[in-house]
Amino acid sequence: METLLSDNVRKRILAEVTPSQKELDLQKTIIDSLKQALSDHPRSNEYSYSFIEAQGSTGKKQTQLRGAADIDLFVGLKPEAYTAILDKPHKKRHQDLDHLMSNMVKDWFTPAVTELDTTNVQRAFSQHPYLSLKMMDLEIDILGCFDIDSTTLSEDGPITAVDRTVHHTHYVADLLTDEMRDDARILKSFVRASHAYGDQCAVGRMGITGVSLELLAIQSDTLDDAFDALEQLDSIPIDPLKRSLKELRKNTAFRDDYIILIDPTDHRRNIASSFTPRAYEWVKYRIGRLRDASKNSNEDAVSNILFESSIPTEALPEWLAKHSFTREFKSDGSKHYTILRDKLYRVAKKVQVSLQTERTGEARFGETLVEVYFEEDSFSVGLFIENPEISEHYVRRGPSIDLLDAAGEFRKSHLNVEAKDGFLWTTEERQWRDPQKLADTVLEDSPIQGLERVSKTSGVSQKVLNVLYRYILPIESSFLEKMTRVKDGDLEIPW
Repeated sequence: METLLSDNVRKRILAEVTPSQKELDLQKTIIDSLKQALSDHPRSNEYSYSFIEAQGSTGKKQTQLRGAADIDLFVGLKPEAYTAILDKPHKKRHQDLDHLMSNMVKDWFTPAVTELDTTNVQRAFSQHPYLSLKMMDLEIDILGCFDIDSTTLSEDGPITAVDRTVHHTHYVADLLTDEMRDDARILKSFVRASHAYGDQCAVGRMGITGVSLELLAIQSDTLDDAFDALEQLDSIPIDPLKRSLKELRKNTAFRDDYIILIDPTDHRRNIASSFTPRAYEWVKYRIGRLRDASKNSNEDAVSNILFESSIPTEALPEWLAKHSFTREFKSDGSKHYTILRDKLYRVAKKVQVSLQTERTGEARFGETLVEVYFEEDSFSVGLFIENPEISEHYVRRGPSIDLLDAAGEFRKSHLNVEAKDGFLWTTEERQWRDPQKLADTVLEDSPIQGLERVSKTSGVSQKVLNVLYRYILPIESSFLEKMTRVKDGDLEIPW
């Protein structure tokens, strides 16, 4: 029976993505140095904790990729020492936990690492504050969590969201065979090659996480089965309790989730709940491309689909360029990239809504695609617009003629009103006819602390346009159909 990857391709991929012993030794050295610095710092005595351990791929699981590893160092607090906080009502408890974690970062973690060769030391925030830094070119997060047992987690849930991570590490590490570990690395390499991995996803705000791919490798007999499971995740959920999609949808916690992969350590949680639908659809699309290349026995094409390469910076085709523009920003270093990313996505959504519709609900510039991309301290918003040139006036629909009071008010407010198809209609002058000026106004009205607008764009802006062109257009069928009508002849799309 033929498989997606021939033995030759599998060996080639693993030779490239498996870390060298030198890398593993460096990671261990950094982890040991950080653990020592934290445990030796005098402020550590002010906190009651049971462990300082690396979690995630560079911890006990050892599923990291060559050249793409980061370190998550967890400090596990003893719950019994913090009952004064944990026994409080939910809102007050959350505030006090925030305060506790913030003090750990400020008074313990930060001063403890100052003697080490670190850079980019920042207070960051997810559910609670944590410390982010770089050491020997590796990204490192130092987080506080609570050391709860598996029974408490499954019955009562976590105290903080990251409490589950320790249990994920043990669950995955205990079940992974060497072959599964290799499968997990290949899956990770594929998703990274799709630029749809984790919190640095280029195709949507949040991509597919490493732990979800490790779980797919564990629950699948073969790598092909794991790809099948990933491809079908929008219709066939993965659940240790074997609940059907229909059953799971009855649960309000899962009702609106695009795909469902139930946490084996906490059956009330969907690990995939934060994944952006766009990221998943792009990964699914590329699995189809992988299958095509495999069927054609094109080993080079299969390898290229599995290996990560840079996002292109080529100029867009002329026909599409006039439908696109970008706005670029620079971080001042005061905020963690995840905070800036989330805020920029929210503002970009405002821009998208403003471009698509008039204040009265009628179409303005038509369908608009938007994406955010960032590298280091550069962030860019890219936009594709259906109709960059629009008329001076638009037809506005008013109330039903049966709504006598509303219809009367509408007639008083507008000079030229006519009745048609049971409604009142009028023609209004547009406030905006230049999409870029409108976008600039929305951006100016929604400043983001820590981000400064720059006039000179960089490769980051070219990349976000290529993300829209090469990765998003193929899965946004309605916009693609409209672009087909816009351009005469064949579309120049590199898929």
